[in-house]
Amino acid sequence: MKDKKVLTIQDYSSFGQCSLSVALPIISAMGIETVSLPIALLSTHTSGFKGYTYIDLKDNIVPAAKHYKSLGLEFDFIYLGYLGSSAAVKAAEEVCSLYPDAQLIVDPAMAENGIFYDGITDDFAHNIAALCQKSFVALPNLSEACLLSSTEYSPIQTKDSILNICNSLIDKGIKRFVITGIRTKTGMCLAYCDGNRVNFIDTQEVKGEFLGSGDAFASTLTGALANDLDLSQSLDLAVKYTQKTVEVTSLDKSHWYGLKFEKTIPYLIELLNKAK
Repeated sequence: MKDKKVLTIQDYSSFGQCSLSVALPIISAMGIETVSLPIALLSTHTSGFKGYTYIDLKDNIVPAAKHYKSLGLEFDFIYLGYLGSSAAVKAAEEVCSLYPDAQLIVDPAMAENGIFYDGITDDFAHNIAALCQKSFVALPNLSEACLLSSTEYSPIQTKDSILNICNSLIDKGIKRFVITGIRTKTGMCLAYCDGNRVNFIDTQEVKGEFLGSGDAFASTLTGALANDLDLSQSLDLAVKYTQKTVEVTSLDKSHWYGLKFEKTIPYLIELLNKAK
């Protein structure tokens, strides 16, 4: 059987355990050859750090992908993480057009707590929505799902309000998706749609802010799908691994800047072997 290859495009923050510094080791640990194209290079991520360095690399994305094409490289999956600008989204879209047979996984990283990240615009949201419509699966958090579905954001959701968001996403052409970070009066959950049917998975809440947890979740889901697990199996694995890693990280109060995912890689491999 042919080994799978994943191409992932997102920023690389050298310190801070997010984006490519999480995606590359997690997907690789799951036995999947992973090619990373950084859209930007940062000394650290931008949450809680000041004075970080930043080098824009978006102009290298399309030429690099064309080089891969000239070498005969093909990819089974393309996983898009944080892109940060409309120009970067356009570059990623052009890369996807070079590999039309690759299954596209889009984390439309653009918002939290109902508002855009700094520098994100309505134009970005429009462009990333178009990519989500073409995706094999889109992975918005609750804020991003509300923006993509033109639904008013509320930090506390009900089952009916979540179903309304999901139906609005479907109506807008985003047919397969996972909405993370949903809070209800009774706890936390995620919702996913795979074939016009919406399902819910309860998740455990650990008090605190855990930077990079979305990246760990999306990377694990990508690795599971590339291992031929279906969406339901992949979600089960990604939820369990992310929750375990958050729990381990929560024990070290000095480790505020990212997830200690390296400590839980053996657990990830154990989960994957059981699932297969």
